[in-house]
Amino acid sequence: MIKEFIATGKTVEEASANAKAGLNAPAKFALDVHTEVIELPRKKILGLFGGADAKVRAYYDDGVKEKKASKKQNKKNKPQKKAPEQKKAEQPKAQKPAQPQAKKEEEPKKEKDFPKSVDLDYAKSYLAEIVKGLDIKDAKINASYEDGVVNMDLECDDYGIIIGRRGETLDSIQYLLSLAMKKNSNGYVRVSINVGNYREKRNETLRHLAQKNSQYVLRTGRRYTFEPMNPYERRVIHTAVQEIEGVESRSIGYNQDRRVVIEPVGGVKPRQNKGGRGAKPAQKAVTSKPADYTPKKDRADLPKYGKIELNK
Repeated sequence: MIKEFIATGKTVEEASANAKAGLNAPAKFALDVHTEVIELPRKKILGLFGGADAKVRAYYDDGVKEKKASKKQNKKNKPQKKAPEQKKAEQPKAQKPAQPQAKKEEEPKKEKDFPKSVDLDYAKSYLAEIVKGLDIKDAKINASYEDGVVNMDLECDDYGIIIGRRGETLDSIQYLLSLAMKKNSNGYVRVSINVGNYREKRNETLRHLAQKNSQYVLRTGRRYTFEPMNPYERRVIHTAVQEIEGVESRSIGYNQDRRVVIEPVGGVKPRQNKGGRGAKPAQKAVTSKPADYTPKKDRADLPKYGKIELNK
């Protein structure tokens, strides 16, 4: 019978230790305790929002089989046969629920409703406060709203501070602003911030990387794994790979470590050791003396171990 306990912690190691402590397995089962990582820890965005602890399951098998119910109990639990008159009376009741189920299947799925208008001045002032906190002066902000998306253009002298490493800072600012706009408008609103045409340049770079690495996959028959990306950038890679024959893409990983993998259609081919350009064929190991082998002999006029004298 499986005994288990699930615990959390700031790290996987801490969660594993808490799960084992909560399981409190007997000493004779100490070596049989196994752990399973259910969720990895997630870091907070800008150290303020989101984040979660790691979750680990500890378990072991004590070797005791579950007791099956006795025959007498099974007989008691069996439903008694009803008289034919009762069955006839219950038949029309069982057929009634079939009608409302058909109506539910015909109803179309409701899409997310976005507000017809939003407070763009609020969005500008919110972004301006963030830019001011980053010590950026003379920034110009333009905003427009269409089909549930707030598009914002930011012009300033120093783009690098706002964009950050691989756009991580820009994504964080965009996430914070989207939360603020959803709360302000009481509806589903998305926010897209563009700084110095960074989005267009990044899209071109991602499409070029997708084409380049797809050719590598076609040439070598191996798979290629990108660095972790956000959902928008992964979507750009998938779209570019769909236009190339012979390769396919998929996403792997969890949360912030999710990334795109490109591989040949039908899977990766096994490697064959053919050798590189100019490689010599492999030689068989010599296990016996050749027929013309003669042992080397020292000259008779020279001592076998001579003294080496140094010139002083």
